[in-house]
Amino acid sequence: MTTDDLKAALLVAAGFSELDLDYAFLWLARLDGGHLPVDARALPANTLEDPYILQISKPPTMPKEVPPPSIEEIAGQLKPLNDLSAKVDDVNVLMVNLQNLRRKLERMDVDKLTFGKPFGMLSKFPKRLDVFDKRYLDEPRYTFGESTKAWLRSPTFDNWQWDDNELLGLFELIFDELGLIAEYSIKRVVLRKFLLTIRENYNNNPFHNFKHSFCVTQMMYGIINVTGLIDKLKPLEKLILTVACIGHDLDHPGYNNAYQINAKTELAIIYNDNAPLEMHHAACLFGILKHRDCNILETLSDTVYREARKGIIRCILSTDMARHGEILTQFKKVADGFNYDDAESRALLLSMVIKCSDISNEVRPADVAEPWVNCLLEEFFSQSDREKAEGLPTAPFMDREKVTKPSAQIGFIGYVMIPLYELMGKVLPNMDQYIISPIKESLAYYKDLLEKEKC
Repeated sequence: MTTDDLKAALLVAAGFSELDLDYAFLWLARLDGGHLPVDARALPANTLEDPYILQISKPPTMPKEVPPPSIEEIAGQLKPLNDLSAKVDDVNVLMVNLQNLRRKLERMDVDKLTFGKPFGMLSKFPKRLDVFDKRYLDEPRYTFGESTKAWLRSPTFDNWQWDDNELLGLFELIFDELGLIAEYSIKRVVLRKFLLTIRENYNNNPFHNFKHSFCVTQMMYGIINVTGLIDKLKPLEKLILTVACIGHDLDHPGYNNAYQINAKTELAIIYNDNAPLEMHHAACLFGILKHRDCNILETLSDTVYREARKGIIRCILSTDMARHGEILTQFKKVADGFNYDDAESRALLLSMVIKCSDISNEVRPADVAEPWVNCLLEEFFSQSDREKAEGLPTAPFMDREKVTKPSAQIGFIGYVMIPLYELMGKVLPNMDQYIISPIKESLAYYKDLLEKEKC
């Protein structure tokens, strides 16, 4: 008997198959822990005095022979993995988009989700109201007393005491008081639809919003009243100023021209970096006026309409602060001995009036003006934060880390507002009493505030 025969016999005796011979491991174990080799030539006798025990390691279960999978089967097995890989890519893209959105929301006031829209400006050009509140269109909507009418003619008017619906009524009152409704046969229902649509096309920005539009229009109305300019203006010039003031910041995105140009926004591209915001405001205004149910200019002849349109656009473009020095230089040439008979001088005067009105918050009492400063700084800081995040140039006066309220106002009042109003004072009487003196008081207030901050 060979050793293999012996092993086969032992496996069978232990309940295994001879086929397991190549995979099983057999040995003989003594009680004292010693091992004996399984050798047919030298197998010792198994006695009571010196017993040993057969030990067999159980062979592993061998897999059945399986034919190799086909290419189609392999492809089918890999498909779920490929699909999973694609889904992982989608998840990665989604994660990146969510991170970008989170960063944007962190830079925005989430309660003002219409604030700061640098792209897609023309998707609503303009947004119109298809359904008007009949309660507003019915006459009369509001009745204002003589004291309110007198206050409305004053630069001290407080906009914060009135809600937006009441401001609509005050807008209408200005049209009435200027005689525009009677002069141009403006249908009251058309005027109200126009004003409602105007309101809907102002964004909910901290500063450049519907209330700002009212403040600019009301200050224009106040200035021409306290200076007596109202008696020198022609009806068409009153119409030009009023409509231009109402629409001068329509659909403002909350970011200025510098941002539009540096960020290469849709507006900057459309208007070739040439005053993109002011161009857009004017375009939105006339986009509203082209609709018959909002067209307060519908009774104007073609000739008068073209003159009105030219004047309104000119006034709105004059609010671009990049042209501030240019317009002041032009007005200085005509200010001394101002000639009211010269058409170009009169047009330039209208530009100066809307400029004075646009930056006039510090003319108002401190409790009216200071909240507007807070609103403006909020808008400035939001833009500067975004510019930093996008790697764009920033302006120091808009950087929350470089400017404070008093430091911002001292520079603006001293170097922009006072020179502007003093130049206007060479042409219009009473500017010092009603406009310049309050501004100088505001300048003194912020200088005092700055000194307190230093302490």
